[in-house]
Parts: sequence; structure tokens; C-alpha cells
Amino acid sequence: MPGGRRGLVAPQNTFLENIIRRSNSQPDSSFLLANAQIVDFPIVYCNEAFCKISGYNRAEVMQKSCRCGFMYGELTEKETVARVEYALEHQQHDQFEVLLYKKNKTPLWLLLQVAPIRNERDLVVLFLLTFRDITALKQPIDSEDTKGGKCV
Repeated sequence: MPGGRRGLVAPQNTFLENIIRRSNSQPDSSFLLANAQIVDFPIVYCNEAFCKISGYNRAEVMQKSCRCGFMYGELTEKETVARVEYALEHQQHDQFEVLLYKKNKTPLWLLLQVAPIRNERDLVVLFLLTFRDITALKQPIDSEDTKGGKCV
């Protein structure tokens, strides 16, 4: 019976589309969606803002782990990487600052939020990882900008 089969697929697609639509409506929101049901949590969707901020195109990102190991560099803190691992493995919401690297190896400070997404049966089926560029906040303030008591 084809009608019954489509009923099982359509809610999942609608669910995914709703998440994408809602996340895309956030200003300057770059994000990934990853499959929480498969080992290593492969990326199933990344928005254009993530591609722009990271320098990777969608084809290069798809199916890689949402741990974003491909963006780690020598100064990426091991403690932060461990927190990402823990949040994913234990399906917990968490938020932290992390130093990642763009495709061209430029350092990029991000505020990373990991959010497990549950289906109607309360199973975590996806992870939503949102990224906010905070590089400008992490740069040292130039002494020229603060002369004369001015705040810039």
C-alpha cells in the first residue's frame, strides 16, 4: 500500500524542512544538521552561511562528522574538543567558544551551540550545531583605539 509508506517518510522530511526553515530565519545564523542515529554523526545539511564562514562548499562538508575535526588546528583546545565529544555522545545541549580554522587555515573563533533534536517518540534523531563568529571579540584591542579615553 503506497499511501502507508509515504506517511512514514513525509513527517521526517517535513520535520527536517521545519528545522532548516526556522534556523535559516535567524540573522547571521550558520548551522549544521547531523544524523544522531549514525556513528560519527554525519552532516546531513549545512546552510550557505556555514559555507561562507568556513570557506568549505557544501559538497566538501556533507557526510563529514559534525565534530568538525576537519576544521581543527594546532591551537584548537583539546578540552573544548572533549566537550564537543561529550555533548554529542551524551546527547546534551551545550555551548562554548572554540577556535577552528577556515579552509584557507585562517583562525576563526566561534560560539558553538550543540542542540539535540528529538522526534515525536523522544529519540534524539538530529543534532543542530549553530555557529556565531566571535573572532572580532577575541582580538586584542589595539592601543591606538583606546587613546584619549575613547571606546571604540
